[in-house]
Amino acid sequence: MHITQHELMLLNFYRASELHGGLLLGQMARRTRDPHLMLELTNHSAEEIVHARLWTECILDVGGVPSPVRDTYQSYYTAIIGTPVTILEVLALTQVFERRVYRHFTKHLRVPGVHPRVAVTLARMLEEEKGHLSWVKAWLDEQAVHRADDVRRLMREYTRADERVYESLVREIGWLEAA
Repeated sequence: MHITQHELMLLNFYRASELHGGLLLGQMARRTRDPHLMLELTNHSAEEIVHARLWTECILDVGGVPSPVRDTYQSYYTAIIGTPVTILEVLALTQVFERRVYRHFTKHLRVPGVHPRVAVTLARMLEEEKGHLSWVKAWLDEQAVHRADDVRRLMREYTRADERVYESLVREIGWLEAA
């Protein structure tokens, strides 16, 4: 089965964004002193790096070539909101991003004629994203006990930024607009 250049571009974007996210979460794991948070961040980081590997393998399996991607999903966020610095900022943005990834991968999986190898990778990612969403939400809920205003403000701000980023990706690179 043939895969389009447009879909290969998307897969390379996914690969680069997963790698970027994994490296960022790894840096956060290095900075925290909370042992439970350190474990969660390390696990999440490792899974994101594995996801980058899985997308690389998928690209190769469908006859594509992994290529460098300068702009990742995270770089689009940074252009709008700046660089998140605190663990609260990083994890609030992670939650917003993971929700978007889940919705987007679900949409991609439903595209008529999606390559079977891509569908397998998307299905695995969707299953693993559930764990990311649940642990980060639980951590944010714990933070909201003492910092409810900060958590709500960041989630609103980052959700608005995410909507702008997604609209930009649809407009600029045809982000599954054909679906």
